[in-house]
Amino acid sequence: MNRTTITKTLTLVGFTAFAGLLCGTAAHAAGTDVYARGGVIYSVDGDRTVRLTEDQVNSQPSLSPDGTRITYVHNNTVWVMKANGAGKHQVSDRTGTAPVWSPDGTTITYTAESCTGAPGTFRVGTRGGTTSEPMSPTACRDQAAPQVGYITDIPGEDTPAL
Repeated sequence: MNRTTITKTLTLVGFTAFAGLLCGTAAHAAGTDVYARGGVIYSVDGDRTVRLTEDQVNSQPSLSPDGTRITYVHNNTVWVMKANGAGKHQVSDRTGTAPVWSPDGTTITYTAESCTGAPGTFRVGTRGGTTSEPMSPTACRDQAAPQVGYITDIPGEDTPAL
């Protein structure tokens, strides 16, 4: 991937996250909507609304491309859950915001403090328990970023795969 492609991709991701903030935090896929209100994430399918989170520290939900999972910000870290609210687990290893699914649903990019102290873009897998990969700024790709969030629960062997 060349520098122009990376720049365009990161710019698009930034605009997508910004547009989500301007328009409210909602996502839509095949008849299902997810949204955050008062720190709680809900799903709506037709006339049925379901509360998906128990506490009030959640925001920025985003449905996976296949509509089976949701990424969201929980207490300033990035999490994933099944579309029915089950299997909640942290995936980011630092505080972050604006989670966006990759087109194939295998990774999530998000914004967090980079090695320069300015906002950067990171990529992480959807199972959790892995280190986030710095994507930008390019100067941070081979440096450890400041770790300010912590994994609280790593899915183990007995946790069903998402």
